[in-house]
Amino acid sequence: MKVALLIVSVALASLICGGFEAAAQSTNGKKLLHAVVAKSEDAPPTTKFTTDDPKIYALWKGDALKTGDHVHAVWIAEAFGASSKDVQITDGSVIAYKPDDDGIFVLASPEGGWPAGRYRVEFYVGDKLAEAVRFTIEPGATIEVH
Repeated sequence: MKVALLIVSVALASLICGGFEAAAQSTNGKKLLHAVVAKSEDAPPTTKFTTDDPKIYALWKGDALKTGDHVHAVWIAEAFGASSKDVQITDGSVIAYKPDDDGIFVLASPEGGWPAGRYRVEFYVGDKLAEAVRFTIEPGATIEVH
C-alpha cells in the first residue's frame, strides 16, 4: 500500500513540477508545432551560441494548428551572471493561417553582446505551451595578435 501511494505521489509531483516540459498536443495526438533555434534562418539548428552572435533565430513549423491560432514566443533568460532566476527578455505573437504554417522569431543581441548563460524560448499556441527550446550562450572566441 505504501509503495503504491509513493508511486502515485511521484507521478503527480512530476506532472505538476515538470509541467512546462510537456508539449501541448492537438486532439489527434500530434504536437501542435515543432521549433528549433539557429544562428540564421538558413543555418542548421543548434543549442550553442556565443556572446558575439548578432542574432538568435527561433524557427517554428506547425503540425496541427488551426486557422486563427495565435502562436506566441516568449524569450527567457534562465541563468546568467549571478542570476539563477528566470527573467523574461521579450515576446512576440503571430496568427497561423493553416495547420502547417511556419515562421521565425528573431532576437537581436543587446549592445555589448549577450550575457553568457542558459536561456530558452517557449512557444505557446493560445494559452497552451506547445514547445520549449533550451540553449546556451558561451563566451566568444578571442584572438591574440603578437
